[in-house]
Amino acid sequence: MSCRYTENFQVAGVFVWSTFCWLLTFTTKEIDVTEWKGGLLAVGVTEKDLAKDQNSKFENPILKKLDSCLGGVLADVLTEEDFTGKSGQSTVVKLPGLGLKRVGLFGLGQSASSTEAFKGLGEAAAAMAKTAQASDIAIVLASSEGLSAKSCKASAIASGAVLGIYEDNKYKSESKKPALKSVDILGLGTGPELEKKLKYAQDVAFGIILGKELTNSPANVLTPGKLTEEASNIASLYSDVLSAKILNEEQCKDLKMGSYLAVAAASANPPHFIHLTNKPPGEPAKLKLALVGKGLTFDRWLQIDLEQCIFYPRL
Repeated sequence: MSCRYTENFQVAGVFVWSTFCWLLTFTTKEIDVTEWKGGLLAVGVTEKDLAKDQNSKFENPILKKLDSCLGGVLADVLTEEDFTGKSGQSTVVKLPGLGLKRVGLFGLGQSASSTEAFKGLGEAAAAMAKTAQASDIAIVLASSEGLSAKSCKASAIASGAVLGIYEDNKYKSESKKPALKSVDILGLGTGPELEKKLKYAQDVAFGIILGKELTNSPANVLTPGKLTEEASNIASLYSDVLSAKILNEEQCKDLKMGSYLAVAAASANPPHFIHLTNKPPGEPAKLKLALVGKGLTFDRWLQIDLEQCIFYPRL
């Protein structure tokens, strides 16, 4: 399972977006955490996971096993840094000379149930890996027993990892390429169905990244014409489900779109009205949904949601 981005990736074939030159591979495994070797073992922990017994030993099996292998160092570090597992907290223990170079703990709050919590875990783990220049990481939950919809949790982690490693470098004269190449997701299942969900999660993450690339582009680069080229090429790439209809200024006048043209008149660039239609294969849709996004490319940030938008007026 891999997620590939190539250097100078061209969505439209004309407009060149940010440089992604890395291959991120996701693998799902069911192994003991102490058997994993690599740059960073990222453990998602809730506040309950940090409970200790009367001997000041972790009650959680995974944390207990890790702490035992590390000679009690993990417990000592958490105490010294007052790590309680609150959402957003993180800490890392460096282990020079061992097959496992770092153990990172990431707080998930009182309980981890929301998709956003697991997505945040993936983002934070990838960001830590980027800082440490780790080429491989494993992500595991301290408590995965009894979790429902484990595949959804794994998908959220994968999506977060892609977003966490991403950095918009297209306007930087110098930039470092991410060292991270592989992500192992431990203890959340394996199999073809999970692989499909991970692939979908990566596709969604890439869509979010494309949206960021568009939004971060200045008005002199992302003109209405350039955005039109992007939308047209997306429709061409996925012609089995997408179609694009582009209206120029004269066609908008014929349709008496006066308010739209009044806004467009503030720009030196001619307007383009983009209408993207998604028609999934299979039986005819029982419900039709129209989403309207304002793609105003001058005098303010571009406001579009590339994950969901079907219509892009005011271009």
